[in-house]
Amino acid sequence: MRKMHGSLRKLLMLPAALLLWAACSDDDYHYPSVSLEYLTARSNSAGTLETVLTDGGGLYAVLNEVTAPNRAADSTLRIIANYACELADNGDTTGVLLYSASTVVSPVPQPAAAFAGGVKTDPASVLSIWMGLDYLNVVLEIKGTDAAHAFHFVEDKVEGGEEEAHREVALTLYHDAADDPPYYTRRAYLSVPLCSYITDQTESLTVRFSLQNEEDETETYTFNYLPRR
Repeated sequence: MRKMHGSLRKLLMLPAALLLWAACSDDDYHYPSVSLEYLTARSNSAGTLETVLTDGGGLYAVLNEVTAPNRAADSTLRIIANYACELADNGDTTGVLLYSASTVVSPVPQPAAAFAGGVKTDPASVLSIWMGLDYLNVVLEIKGTDAAHAFHFVEDKVEGGEEEAHREVALTLYHDAADDPPYYTRRAYLSVPLCSYITDQTESLTVRFSLQNEEDETETYTFNYLPRR
């Protein structure tokens, strides 16, 4: 997830579905209930997922054997997964069952100079955007066929030193649709890692995320993030 200088993350497409952004709790466990959610997963040396961390801060063991996307071993991965909570008799969550897991486009932002072919800003539409746990989550709608699109995040500006309580970062969506004709609309799932902008002294982080929309206009979304301690 850290070595992104030489390549761009390719688009992962999933079928359109109702997104239920809910952490595990006994309130929604009247019968097996499956949620589709962004998670931060950790794989073991065998390349299977061992734990998941929800954006609500819940850390859970993965109870079934699920191979990490691309069989990545000893890695931290940003994924989107269908999962269900397993509860003990007292209502505590004992772990989760993952029914599917796919990687989310989640490279560490890079300055414009790192993109050898220049920064591409092909259009996209924001369906949803919100702050997760040390991530800015984005669901995009893009137009194309079944061809892969390349995504990344361009670091335009960082204000505030590592010792300062407040920092600001301005980011732009890199989107290269290549020659993919805009025949129909698909969804893309992205998650911007913010850990590199958060230090022990950071009390708040302002994030400005911009992209080019279908009307060839620049849209900017601003969030103020308070890191969890």
